[in-house]
Amino acid sequence: MQTGMEPWMPLPINAKKTTNKVMKNTIKYSLLMILAALITLSGCKKNNPVPAPVINAISPSSGVAGIAVTINGSNFNTSASANTVKFNGAAAVVTSATSGTLIVTAPAGGSTGTVTVTTTGGTAIGPVFTYLQAPTISSINPISAKAGSAITITGTNFDVTAANNIVKFNGTVAVVTSATSTSLVVTAPAAGSSGAVMVTNLGGTATGPVFTYLQAPTITTISPASAAAGSSVTITGTNFDATAANDIVNFNGTAASVTSASVSQLVVVVPAGGTSGNVTVTTSGGTSNAFAFTYLASTGPNIYILGSDTRYGIGYWKNFTFTPTTACLSAYAMVGSGNNIYVAGPSTAQTPTYWLNNTAVQLSAQTGYTFSIFVSGPDVYCLGNINGNYFVWKNGTATALNSTSLSTIGGSIAGYYLNNGLAVNNTGDVYVAGAQYLGNSTILKATYWKNGNPVDLTDGIHTGSAWATAVYISGPDVYVAGIEEIRDVNGGIVNGAPRLWKNGVSVPISTPANSIFNSVSSILVAGPDVYIGGQYNGAGAVWKNGALISTSTYAVAENISSIFLYNNTDLYITGASSSNGNNCYWKNGNFVEMDPGCNVVSANCAHTFANQVISIYVK
Repeated sequence: MQTGMEPWMPLPINAKKTTNKVMKNTIKYSLLMILAALITLSGCKKNNPVPAPVINAISPSSGVAGIAVTINGSNFNTSASANTVKFNGAAAVVTSATSGTLIVTAPAGGSTGTVTVTTTGGTAIGPVFTYLQAPTISSINPISAKAGSAITITGTNFDVTAANNIVKFNGTVAVVTSATSTSLVVTAPAAGSSGAVMVTNLGGTATGPVFTYLQAPTITTISPASAAAGSSVTITGTNFDATAANDIVNFNGTAASVTSASVSQLVVVVPAGGTSGNVTVTTSGGTSNAFAFTYLASTGPNIYILGSDTRYGIGYWKNFTFTPTTACLSAYAMVGSGNNIYVAGPSTAQTPTYWLNNTAVQLSAQTGYTFSIFVSGPDVYCLGNINGNYFVWKNGTATALNSTSLSTIGGSIAGYYLNNGLAVNNTGDVYVAGAQYLGNSTILKATYWKNGNPVDLTDGIHTGSAWATAVYISGPDVYVAGIEEIRDVNGGIVNGAPRLWKNGVSVPISTPANSIFNSVSSILVAGPDVYIGGQYNGAGAVWKNGALISTSTYAVAENISSIFLYNNTDLYITGASSSNGNNCYWKNGNFVEMDPGCNVVSANCAHTFANQVISIYVK
C-alpha cells in the first residue's frame, strides 16, 4: 500500500528518446507556423491596392491647343510618364508631376470634353475643358468712315464678353461697345489709320478687311469766287466724295446742286435764294473749312415755269417766285409772248378758259375746258373741248375739228402735258395733234388736223393704235410726234414705240429696248435739230434727232413735259415729279431746283412727289 505521492522513477532510455523527438517536432512545427505567419503578413502588405487618382480642378478650363493646363487633385503618380492624361479621349503630354499636381499640354487633336487622369490606381474624370477656336472676320460695315463712327464686325468665335475681344484698326486699339459670338460693334479709334482690322481673343487672332478712314474735305479754291444764281462754279480741294449725291454743298446755308464730282473737284450750280457768305462741303468724313463766295446780281433772262405746288396750288414761278393762278383747276400748257404769260387748263367753273397774266378769259359759258394754247403776234389760239367735241378758238371764235369718226386729243398717252398739242405757222394755218378711230373699231390712227381737217399718219391696220401728241411747225415743214403700239402675232402689245413724222413721213426714233411705258409729250425744232421729250420705260427721256441723250440726267423726272431754246444757245427742259419731290428744270443739262435744300414739308417747302412742272418759257 502506497501513501502520498509515489516516488519518481526515471524513464527508460527508449522513453527518453521518444519524448525528445516529440519536443523537437513540436518546436519545428511552431517555427514553421511563425514563418508562415510572417510570410502571410508580408504578402498581405505587398498586395494592398494603390489609391485611385482624384481631380479637383483644372486651370484654365478653356484655351487653345498647346496651352499649359494645370490639374490639381491627389494620388497622382510622381513620375510624369506614369500618368495618362486625356482631353476628351486625346492623349496629352504631362510635362511635370507631383502627387497633387500635374502640368500638361492641351493636345492639338483634342476637342471640348472631360479631362481624365489614369494611374495604376485607376482613372479620375475631371471637369470639361473647352477648346477655344480662333476668331474669323467675314466683313466690316461700313468699310470706310470717320474716326468715332460705330463699325460692325461680323465673323465667328468672338468672345461674348466685350472686354475679352481686342480689336485694332491698323494697330490702334478700338473700344468694343457690344459683343456676341458672331458680331462686334466697335468705335473707330481717333488715332487709327487706314489699314486692316484685327480681332484677338483667347482663341487667337483674325485679320479682316482694310478699313479706310474718311477725312473731312477741304476747300482750296472756288472758281469763280463770285457769280449769279444759276451759274456753275468749280470747287477745288481734297477728300470730296466721288459720288456727287454724297457731297452736300451749302452757300451760306443754302444747299446747292452738285452736277459732277471727283475726290478733288466739284462742279455745282449756285443756288437761287442763297446769299453772299461762306461755302462749305460736307461728306461722310465731316465738314470742310468755310470759303468765301459773293453773289452777283443776276443778268440772265426771266424764267417762267408752270406747275403745281402743294402749298399754293396751280400757278407759275418767275425766277423762283411762285404766283398762283386763280380759279384754275389744273394746268395743261403755257406759252409766253413778250412779258405776257398765257396758261390753258380746266377752270373751277368748268368752262373753256385761258389765263393772261393770271387773269381768266372765258371762251364759252358751256361746259368744257382748254388744254393747249398758242400765241402768234396779236392772235391767241386755244385748243379745247365742249361737251365732248373738240374746238380751236382764235381770239374767242370757235372752229370745230372735223373728223370721219370719233377722235381723241390729249388722251392718257400724253397725260396732262399738252404744250405742243397746238401749233400755228406764219400764214395762220392751225395744226392740232391727236388721233381718230378706225371706223367703228377700237384702233386709233395717229392724226393731225390742219385748219380743222384731219390728216391720218397711220392707217390702224398694220400695227396697233397710234396717237399724235405733239406738233411743231418750222418753216414749211410739219413735225408731229407721238406713240405707236407694236403688237405680237397674238395681238399683245409689246412696245409703245415713240414716233416722229416729218411732213407725214415716219422718221426713226431709237429706244434701247421695247417698253409699254413710253410716251411723247413735247417737241422742239431748232435748225437741223429735232428734240422730243417724253417718257421711256417709265422715266423721263429726251431724244435729239432720234437718239436718246443724257439718259441718267433726265430719268430723275417722271416725264419730260416741255422743251425751250433760249437765244439759240441755252436749252431749258422741264420734268414732272422730280425724283426728290421738288419742282425742277434743267438748263443745258444742269439740274436746277425751285426749292433748293427743301427736304421736309413746311410752309416754305412742298417736297412731295405730287409736284409737277408742266411748261417753261424764258424771256
